[in-house]
Amino acid sequence: MAVSLARVVLVNGLASIAGSRYGSYDALRLEAQLLATALDNTRMDGRYALHRTRAFDCSSLHIKSFIITAAGLGLLTASLESLIIQDKIKPLQVEHFDLMPATTSRGPKGGRSRPDLLVSLPNYREMIGEAKGRRYGSGRTTKEVLKALKKLHVWASINARSGISLALSWASILEDQTYVNLYHTDPNRDVELIPQEPTGPERERRYAEMAREVSVLPSTLEDFHLRREWERISNTLAGPTPIEFYEDPLFWSAPNPSPEDRFLVDIPIRGAWSPLGADGRSVFVGVFRREPSGDALTRIQRAYNYSLEQSAITPLDIASGGRLIFAIAQDREVATWSALRWRVE
Repeated sequence: MAVSLARVVLVNGLASIAGSRYGSYDALRLEAQLLATALDNTRMDGRYALHRTRAFDCSSLHIKSFIITAAGLGLLTASLESLIIQDKIKPLQVEHFDLMPATTSRGPKGGRSRPDLLVSLPNYREMIGEAKGRRYGSGRTTKEVLKALKKLHVWASINARSGISLALSWASILEDQTYVNLYHTDPNRDVELIPQEPTGPERERRYAEMAREVSVLPSTLEDFHLRREWERISNTLAGPTPIEFYEDPLFWSAPNPSPEDRFLVDIPIRGAWSPLGADGRSVFVGVFRREPSGDALTRIQRAYNYSLEQSAITPLDIASGGRLIFAIAQDREVATWSALRWRVE
């Protein structure tokens, strides 16, 4: 099954901006370059299998861990969408990234945890999704997989969303291919809860406080970084007012394209292509002024679905979500704004 690398990269980009009220274009671009350099889905042995590249094997251990973790989350989403597009499963609505409060204790030492995805099923039901990524594996169900399934089951037993269906993806990213195993409970049945000891009022109070916490930077530190970014932008280009930049630094800090490239599907856009190596592969990272909807969204979705319907990847792989759009070009000829417009419009 072909899997969109652009979608894998996009999922990480959505996670990147989810951790901030404003986001950072530089973080989006650099993380996208890192992921798309270490992973590839060009033709190998007649197939379009997602696989590791030599750049991955030459990276340090902590960089490999980042790539595998980010790719694992993206592969859960991309795999589900590929199955949907090929009419192998019914349409689902997949939401991402820490949408639920991290209120579950990991054990006696404390700490908090929560699954990765919230999947909306037909008939107003939901499914909790957890994504795991590994550098090795054979696609078999191992003790490690069973342990992760048990942990997800325990989470459902003691969280406010008890009784919800569960899903776990286990991605093994190898040198020549990638296995993605999907495990799930029957979406038409409730999860059988694991009996728990009653919790005391102090523990319940502490969990309630955790649920109310919001992860935001102190306003003084956040304002400091915004001022620095505004100074950098104002010294290099004319465009936003200080108020406009403060309200949307993600858009205004993105590179300003030439006048003929400042609209895509009739929406203002900023962004740029970045090389992934000497072979001509490139990644595009773009930020729309507003989130596409209606006909604009339909055109972008059609471009994404086109190649996956045949379980193949076109030379220009495109994925969009929210205000972000990413593209992976397999050679220099298609790493252009004009090729991007042609595929979408």
